[in-house]
Amino acid sequence: MAELVGELSVQDTDFRHWWADHDVFQRTHGTKRYHHPVVGELVLGYEAFAPTDDPEQILGVSTAEPGSDSAERLKLLAGWSDVANPH
Repeated sequence: MAELVGELSVQDTDFRHWWADHDVFQRTHGTKRYHHPVVGELVLGYEAFAPTDDPEQILGVSTAEPGSDSAERLKLLAGWSDVANPH
């Protein structure tokens, strides 16, 4: 990692300033794709929240669009979990 940061710092003035300022872009929302071994592809929206009094902690929330294939696949997983682990 140190070698990469050094190389980028030498080659890119913007990177050097960003790294020094720790002004790094953080993604707080978007869409991620996952491949689950049981149900296949899941496309989930995500939001990341940092508490103002403890910004090093991050709460991540992932959601599936209602009625989407991903939502249906998550329902299948929930049912499969109930069968595999009865209470």
